[in-house]
Amino acid sequence: MGRGSGQGTSRIAVCSSDQLRRDALAAYLGGLPDFTVVGRVVDGHHLIPLVELERPHIVLIDGGRRPGASTPTIQVLHARQPATRLVLAYERLSTEEFAGVRESGVVAVVPYAHGLGGLVTVLRGLATGVEVTGKGVGLTGRQREILLLVASGHQVTEIAEMLAISPGTVENHKRRLYAKLSATSAAHAVARAASLGLIDSTPAARTGRPGSEPRAEGDHATLALVVGHASAVLDRAVTILIRHGIGVVREHCPQATTQVHWNRSHRGPVVRVLVDPTAEQWRVGATLGWSAVMVHDGRVDRRAMGEALANGVLALVHADHVESRLMPAMHLAAGGYLVMDPASSGLFIDSMWNWSADLPPMTPRLTAREHDILRLIGRNQTVRQTARALGIAMKTVENAQGHLFSKLGVHNRAAALAKAYTLGLLQPTDALLDARALLT
Repeated sequence: MGRGSGQGTSRIAVCSSDQLRRDALAAYLGGLPDFTVVGRVVDGHHLIPLVELERPHIVLIDGGRRPGASTPTIQVLHARQPATRLVLAYERLSTEEFAGVRESGVVAVVPYAHGLGGLVTVLRGLATGVEVTGKGVGLTGRQREILLLVASGHQVTEIAEMLAISPGTVENHKRRLYAKLSATSAAHAVARAASLGLIDSTPAARTGRPGSEPRAEGDHATLALVVGHASAVLDRAVTILIRHGIGVVREHCPQATTQVHWNRSHRGPVVRVLVDPTAEQWRVGATLGWSAVMVHDGRVDRRAMGEALANGVLALVHADHVESRLMPAMHLAAGGYLVMDPASSGLFIDSMWNWSADLPPMTPRLTAREHDILRLIGRNQTVRQTARALGIAMKTVENAQGHLFSKLGVHNRAAALAKAYTLGLLQPTDALLDARALLT
């Protein structure tokens, strides 16, 4: 979400029913040194428990065309957390609505017409008067780490090994984590955390920021997964990566990628470097959402380019330019940018237009039954409860759940939820969160 631990910054929560504005505001504010975004939510029903958990200094509410509809939420927040500064952004605001929101506890209203710069100016002005400690009363840094590892499907012993703590300590953190989230299981905790915007597993959040040097304490290094048959070009690529301080893993067995130790312990971004790859080698790591740079020593035709794009290749580097272009391409691909060499731009464009309809989608296609099961997993339903809700046998649920896990490339319910939120197969509003009870 934000950078580092939030020390020296104002903690801010973002609420917007518009996903684009919500994600854009959180990403932009989280990238500023002034702010740490503690969560981003869809509506007031999710905002209230988030604020009570994390106690942000500032809450930014996107009122859109109906800012008056936010008044009940603002009144509850102001009554429960009077020290929190509430800011309302809006498209249009009538005189009556303006009076209503100001009386409800809002300290600043910002029209869309003032733009992002005007909004940030207001937020910074409010932040200067806030006592910033960098710590809330919600999840600790360690609990957030454990939450992310649980969402990735790791077991207690694995988490203990990765964090160099005892399994008993992990269990204690998990109990406190579940209590804070009012969760009863790993899947339930992931669903609640996603609905409150406490975890962000999008690719952009995992990959970090290109060119951000030096890394802040707590950031994790990029790892290069080098794939390809032994060749002079591959050796040159590995040499350049090591010379620039990039960790390198050579992958010879595509089927083992998800199981090997480095993948289970590395917490930074992974970028595949595919050197004259075969069709099978293109797909190494693609199902895990890892972007890739392709190094080629010959002509790449339109068909090959289309398949490469479909399997996460974001940059093309000719073997003749490895020394000068591989590292810039790595940093940009890690940030999710599509890098087009002028000589290859025509192939990129042609492939995107001509082959997109024929290539396998990056987002798995789920059946209606698998969608139903995924939603019920998000509501913390057991296999027995799911079978009863759908009117089918428990064995049928188990089989469909197995196919679902296979399509998502995961092995358990918590990891399935985390992947589903990443791919947009579930929205925060699909999570089980009886937030309306918190309003009473």
